[in-house]
Amino acid sequence: MPYSTDPADYNERDLIRVAEMHFVERATHAAIGEKLGIRPRARVVAMCEAARRAGIVHVAIIPSRAMEGSRLRDLAAQVRERFSLLDCVVVHGRSEMLQAPLPDNVREVILDDIAREAAIQLDRRMGEARSPCLAVTYGFVTRKVAEYLRPHAGLNRRGLVLAAQGARRLEMDRFDANNIVRDVARQFGCKYACMPIPAMVDAKDLEVVANLPLVRQVLQALESQTNLVLASLASHHQTDWQPRHDSLQNDLLTEEDMAGITAAGGIGNVGGWWFDRDGEPVDYAKRLVVGLGLERMKRLVEERRPVILAVGADPTRVPSLAIALSARRPIANVWIGDEVTARILLGERRLECSHIRWRQEEEQILASLADSG
Repeated sequence: MPYSTDPADYNERDLIRVAEMHFVERATHAAIGEKLGIRPRARVVAMCEAARRAGIVHVAIIPSRAMEGSRLRDLAAQVRERFSLLDCVVVHGRSEMLQAPLPDNVREVILDDIAREAAIQLDRRMGEARSPCLAVTYGFVTRKVAEYLRPHAGLNRRGLVLAAQGARRLEMDRFDANNIVRDVARQFGCKYACMPIPAMVDAKDLEVVANLPLVRQVLQALESQTNLVLASLASHHQTDWQPRHDSLQNDLLTEEDMAGITAAGGIGNVGGWWFDRDGEPVDYAKRLVVGLGLERMKRLVEERRPVILAVGADPTRVPSLAIALSARRPIANVWIGDEVTARILLGERRLECSHIRWRQEEEQILASLADSG
């Protein structure tokens, strides 16, 4: 007999458990039935469909790269020309982002694609440099890029990978720069250096901390040797995404810090270094992030050295991204993102996320983008 696929006929917790086992843990219908005592197998199949109808499961389909590749390359070329970038790669996006933030699972699909392309870009840049010195910031996406690295250039014993800032927490954190640089260096077969201090230090202690022997060596390398950067970009909008990776959730900043950032005009940050609507650094608190810094990234862009941002599938980051790419002194010159974000940057599409509490400066940036099309 057929079993009901109406979500109302089932307990929601049961639907969530069955959906997790099938779609996340990849368990077969038969295995789920055996473990949870659900008989027959057809009932498990019906529960999976009920979970989809209830909105517990979302399906995201990415069109064929072969069919859409030319269109996306043309779009990337327009962004590259508009913002005078060294390079730009665009992957498929979802137009629903224009009205509201995407569901987590849909956003993750797009971010995975962005991270894969960023890993390819990073591999190429490391191979092109004779003595590459890569600085990497903490971040969710930079961690994803590290995991997708499959170097084709061979081992580079002359390379060096540097943590752009220190540790955010006492416990092991896979999103910390110190952990990411270790994994990146192992992939490329080169040396790496961690930043052996907390990510943020009190301003009054800065001179002492910066002159600690181990710290001084890394800071000197960041200043004089860095010729390639892989960075994360975030906005002042706080999220409830899992795993926890935005500014308040990862314990890097306090609510008092965020209030100070807002008061000082901070809109976004790259690697924890906050900037205003003009892309200029924001002085917001009695604590500082020690490391690479915005000024060094700006100089690298002026020297036409690659500063890579992999950002997309998130409307709240669009104003910050626009600033990073188009400021009088840009912060980045390589962008890997999605097509919907690209069309917003080009003024072809307009964000209509009415429930997002945009700051006045962000509204002005979005209006300027829309008028540029």
